[in-house]
Amino acid sequence: MLVAHWTFDLATVDGRRVADTAGAGLAAELDETAEIVPGRAGEALLLSGGGRAVIPATPQLVLSQVFGFSLAFFVQVTEQPVGVWRSLVYKPVAENDARGLGVWLYPDAMRVRVQLFTVKGPDYADSRARLAVGEWTHIAFVVDPDGMFLYVNGRLDGAVPLEHPVVTPTGPIYLGSEPGKPGFGGLLDDFRVYASALDEEAVRALAEDQDGP
Repeated sequence: MLVAHWTFDLATVDGRRVADTAGAGLAAELDETAEIVPGRAGEALLLSGGGRAVIPATPQLVLSQVFGFSLAFFVQVTEQPVGVWRSLVYKPVAENDARGLGVWLYPDAMRVRVQLFTVKGPDYADSRARLAVGEWTHIAFVVDPDGMFLYVNGRLDGAVPLEHPVVTPTGPIYLGSEPGKPGFGGLLDDFRVYASALDEEAVRALAEDQDGP
């Protein structure tokens, strides 16, 4: 079930706020450096290394492993590795908590790491695929009661079983830099949150820019 969707098209932008098009009444707040610019299809979110958009914590965006959840988006990274981890998406267990869900770029390679925090500590999955600088890539992070799955351009790229319960991430969603750490430089588009675990067919449809579930 789709619970939130940000297209970043101009029709959804009001000042520094970007509306959710799924009808939940949510808004992403752009910081002073984030911009809305022409993108992949319509407009997209442009971020520098310190820029971010913040989606406030709400009950609709509490992500439960029991029911499963999914995050999906397009990203175009415009810089080479810079020697530090760079955040694409981050959602802490609670505001100002260092634990949570994350999607990062490797310090020394154009690979992606996804991570969840369980009751026994962090579990993560790394992509085998490498992103190409300046090209659009579709990323989907899917979680169900048994494991977490990383899809790159519609194909399953990494999967890790979850042996311990996930600590539910209930904090805000940060697109770009997380608090106190750098984010990536580039564009982000079509950010979706699902309160269910998407299957491979559904992820492929999103990556191929078809109508998703």
